[in-house]
Amino acid sequence: MKTVRLKGAEVPRSPRIYMKRLRRPEAQVRPGEEVEVRSEKGAFVGRGFYSPRSVYGVRIYDRNEKGPPLDGEWLKGRVRAAAELRRSLRIEETTDAYRVVHAEGDGLSGLVVDRYADAAVVEVGARGIFERLDDLEEALRDVLGTRKMVVRADPDVEEIEGFRGTERGAEPVHVIVREGPLRFHVDCRGGHKTGFFCDQRESRAEVLRLAKGRRVLDLCCYTGGFALAAAKGGAREVLGVDLDEEAVALARENAALNKLDVPFEHADAFDFLRGNPHPDLVVLDPPKLAARREELPRARKKSVDLNALALGALKPGGLLFTFSCTGLFSAEDFEAQVREAAARAGRDASVLRATGQPPDHPVDLSCPETRYLSGLLLAVR
Repeated sequence: MKTVRLKGAEVPRSPRIYMKRLRRPEAQVRPGEEVEVRSEKGAFVGRGFYSPRSVYGVRIYDRNEKGPPLDGEWLKGRVRAAAELRRSLRIEETTDAYRVVHAEGDGLSGLVVDRYADAAVVEVGARGIFERLDDLEEALRDVLGTRKMVVRADPDVEEIEGFRGTERGAEPVHVIVREGPLRFHVDCRGGHKTGFFCDQRESRAEVLRLAKGRRVLDLCCYTGGFALAAAKGGAREVLGVDLDEEAVALARENAALNKLDVPFEHADAFDFLRGNPHPDLVVLDPPKLAARREELPRARKKSVDLNALALGALKPGGLLFTFSCTGLFSAEDFEAQVREAAARAGRDASVLRATGQPPDHPVDLSCPETRYLSGLLLAVR
């Protein structure tokens, strides 16, 4: 096995090792090839897949020098361990839409797998994982019993890593999933992210619990998850708003599927809030606002502006459930944005609960970047 050595004396604990921390390999290494990483003095650090064009030169998967090769059996073992963790959490008692593999949180950097009924949607972020997709499909079929696998990848990642993940089948894959008392259509190939926001499962359950008798506004509603939860929970009035026409169409289908009379409007959240609605409960769940650090100042301004409008729209005594899925914002950053928004709107607010991603989205302590979702439930005075 070929060796890649670190620069400097520090040995990183994160499974993502930056290319700038690595010396040039003495022998030519193929992209996606398994390598061992050693310190500057020759001590074993771990084994992983090499990505010469990526900011992450090596992703570490095993720190045992005498461990098994990173082959199909190894991959199946990691998938099985991840699936057994979810079963121990009893997630399947309430839903068949959940995350099976959450990258570094499950020891599989560069891989995300979401289960939607009998389909598995795979998001690939590393060449080494892409080259083992046949093994992964077999592992998912054996461990989960899924019958379909959809592969997705960010185009920029494909370009950097040197693969084309979306070429594995082009046929549409649509399934219906259950989440508590609700059912949802999922477009596994065409929807945002992996087709459904299973990371908001627990927060949707909270909205269902809080909605009774309230006028609820679901902003950036995507396929209607929060709006339908509110209606199921006995809300007096519900409206969902999103700028994506296809998402709004699917939200209407979801309302019909659940036999709920919920209207959805195709509109920009900023424009809608400037129309002075007066709901009792606003759910604000915008898409990722920044993918790169240079985008953060503009993203922060947009977040503050949107939260200020939402806070200003609420009736006194109302609730705001606001979220950020921009992983480059820490939970502290996001709370500071909402604090600034409240000051701008001239509203006093109290944090009732701080939320994040559910336990099927575990965070590796040595790789805090896997924590990306923050939420605040606020009482507005």
